[in-house]
Amino acid sequence: MNSVGRPPELDSHGKVVQKSLVNVTIPTKLANFLKEKGINRSQLFTSVVKRMYRDEICRFCYGSNIEESRIGKYCTDCELARPTENPYTVYNNCKNCGNKYQPPYTFFRQSKKIDSGCDDCVPKEERL
Repeated sequence: MNSVGRPPELDSHGKVVQKSLVNVTIPTKLANFLKEKGINRSQLFTSVVKRMYRDEICRFCYGSNIEESRIGKYCTDCELARPTENPYTVYNNCKNCGNKYQPPYTFFRQSKKIDSGCDDCVPKEERL
């Protein structure tokens, strides 16, 4: 027998994300607007909360074990769980040139000439 409905959302460990019904009261015109646009209110609410608290909550597992490194903030629960994914929730600016780390385009680099930098300010020939 095939399952009915949407497939369950999985966290970074492959476990089903437990969900709770949250009753939110919004203006009727706003509810009508969202319905006309075909916007899923559950997905919208989840997306907005994840963006509002991106430096406090993990975008994969919704956990709050967030720590900071030179590159940015990351979830300690998901760091090893998804080695192919980027565990960072917020990226810092490079302390050398000020550009934001933006994987896969800009990564933290060690340099022979300066303390540290990124792909933008540390040329390939100067990297360790």
